[in-house]
Amino acid sequence: MSESKRWGGRSIASLIVFILAVILTIPALVGHWGHRTIIDSGRYIETVGPLATSPEVQEAVAKAISDAVLERVDTEKQVDGLLSGLFPDRPLVQGLAGPISAGINSAITALIDRFVASDAFQKLWLTLNTQLQRGLVAVLSGETNGTVRLEGDKIVLDISSLLGDVQQFLVNEGITAAANITIPESDRTIVLAESPALAQIRAVYSLTSPILEWFPLLIAAMFALSIALARRRARTVVATGIVLLASGVIVWQGLLIGEGVFVDQLAGTVFEPASTVFWNTLFAYLLAGVKAVALIGVAVIVAGWLSGRTSSARFLRGHVSRGLSQISSRMPAGLQGSLAGSIGWVRWVVYAVGVLIVMLADVMSPSAVLWTVALTAGLITLVELLAVQPSSDAANTADAADTPTPTPVSPA
Repeated sequence: MSESKRWGGRSIASLIVFILAVILTIPALVGHWGHRTIIDSGRYIETVGPLATSPEVQEAVAKAISDAVLERVDTEKQVDGLLSGLFPDRPLVQGLAGPISAGINSAITALIDRFVASDAFQKLWLTLNTQLQRGLVAVLSGETNGTVRLEGDKIVLDISSLLGDVQQFLVNEGITAAANITIPESDRTIVLAESPALAQIRAVYSLTSPILEWFPLLIAAMFALSIALARRRARTVVATGIVLLASGVIVWQGLLIGEGVFVDQLAGTVFEPASTVFWNTLFAYLLAGVKAVALIGVAVIVAGWLSGRTSSARFLRGHVSRGLSQISSRMPAGLQGSLAGSIGWVRWVVYAVGVLIVMLADVMSPSAVLWTVALTAGLITLVELLAVQPSSDAANTADAADTPTPTPVSPA
């Protein structure tokens, strides 16, 4: 076969579409996670909401708030001033000021711990994260003011409302000195991200946001088109499975590396105990998705191999075909061969339904993939069974093939 015949227009088009799908697969996975977890307000709150009840997060938040409050409330100085007005003995005042102020600091810390473990903090956490999510979307859309805002190359979160609620709680609990706390503007914000490429990220978001939700379906359609145009479809199916498997593994490894970097950056800070919990919670949907994509890749590789030209695949297909023929021969006459003339497009419909079930699931998880693969395999088996045409000659031939041929005996 000449090279020009092997590489006709359809084959070239198949290769181009395949390469584009390969390039876009990993961005599609990450972009879809970003849309479902960050851009989708309901999904975001559903993801980060439970963190308010995590002991690690509560401990980290309580420690951060306590440090900020105690840094501004110099209890030892206030106790020293109070005792100096009551006792003229300066050494006595200095001896009492330390233990008393330490007890007050412990009381403040205990009150903050109680606040962080309360329902009021959980409601505040949801409110703050709702504002955070809206602010992130606003920043990506080009707005620069609000709870989350852009300051040069930094995305910062304004936590004034959180600090105000904590102050009011302390005042209500009897720590009236907390009302006099003045938090500098520099301590009212937290830097969420810093990158000189924020302008480019916003530009990419503005271009891709309309299709982020449907990005995985677009990639699936591109791979399907590449397979349909290919001259050797089985090989293209196997190649597609390898790409999906490799993409899932690459993103998975990227998440592991990213987690290590994230935890290392927070090492030695009050947020170190909560770093792993926060990372695993925020990226749980993406991790489940990449594991699901890797499983899909394995299933596609097996399907491509089974439909290929290798001797092992042909041998297995032969056994399956004979089994289907035997089952079909016991079916009612009206069902035998009912899909023989439309087997090709019916297969595509079944595969498309399987892809849609996985892609449109609330969470694309390994368990959803396994159930969908089992369902798809069952439907394909049923379709193949209904496509077997009744043939007595074929049945006799199959029976004869399974029966040992007797040795002819010459008449005496």
